[in-house]
Amino acid sequence: MAQYFVAQTNLRLTLETYSTLTGATVLIKYKKPSGALGSWSAELSTNVTQCYFDLTSSTYIDEAGKWYFWAHATYGDGTVGKGSVATQYFLKEGDV
Repeated sequence: MAQYFVAQTNLRLTLETYSTLTGATVLIKYKKPSGALGSWSAELSTNVTQCYFDLTSSTYIDEAGKWYFWAHATYGDGTVGKGSVATQYFLKEGDV
């Protein structure tokens, strides 16, 4: 099993929604281990049911523990779709 670390960069977070995202504005929303909520603007994958966000800055994942991620799509007609929650643990460097 892969391990991921706080402040890790060069990492792509990909979510599968099982719904077509074509034409939607998509966010990847998250909940940090502390309970703080936030979001990043997602890119659409060539697979139209997936979206992703590239974690290129050490400031994106800034807390150790269990993170929650889900897709939030807003379509042109104003309807909203929300994806299932995915979780990932992030460790402090040196922890195992």
